[in-house]
Amino acid sequence: MRRITFISGLFDNIRDGVFSPKSGIEKEIETTLKFNPHYRELLTCYADSEDNAAIMQANNLSVHKIITDAPDSIIRDSRYKMKHWMMYQAVKEFGDVVWIDWDTYNKRLVDHRFVDYCLATNTPKFTFIKGGYWAVVNCAVYYANRSHLQLFEKSFSSKVSEPNDELMWASVLPKDIVGRKEYWFGDMVVNIWDRIDFKDVTDNTYFLHLKDFGLL
Repeated sequence: MRRITFISGLFDNIRDGVFSPKSGIEKEIETTLKFNPHYRELLTCYADSEDNAAIMQANNLSVHKIITDAPDSIIRDSRYKMKHWMMYQAVKEFGDVVWIDWDTYNKRLVDHRFVDYCLATNTPKFTFIKGGYWAVVNCAVYYANRSHLQLFEKSFSSKVSEPNDELMWASVLPKDIVGRKEYWFGDMVVNIWDRIDFKDVTDNTYFLHLKDFGLL
């Protein structure tokens, strides 16, 4: 029986080879765990350094792997590309994987319905943001499996306007993806940028992607 591995990670904020401190990430992880204490059991975590691993371990998160062998092209733009690389490595190892960002709230615990939906149609599945999201796909909560490894590999060499994992995904997906329901979580994952967005939350909603936990 196929099972899904849920992952997240912490990585350096490097853009075009320049390192910048990640503002507020430790507080965000603490807040996430306050609202989602079960993430400590649910998530398999990745880090790109001992320091980042230590931040997660200090919050009683289990660090599965510290990635030290990523290509230079990933490291010099790790702010966005390292997440993509971590997901790629996890898919190679585990098969069926869902990435979960720290700025999420798990409204409904994952169950067989969520798992079955992920496995259906054999397509990667992304968070859909209404109104024409700038990168088309959103990767706050998304699913991929080993049959998508070639898409990952192709995306690493894609020419995109900026080094962003969402743009990299969009570059290798169907051009008509917005109208293809099989690529989206739909109301299973709802983006919440303002209180008015709660109107899209249903009994079928598992995760909220939050602009701010103060919205809860």
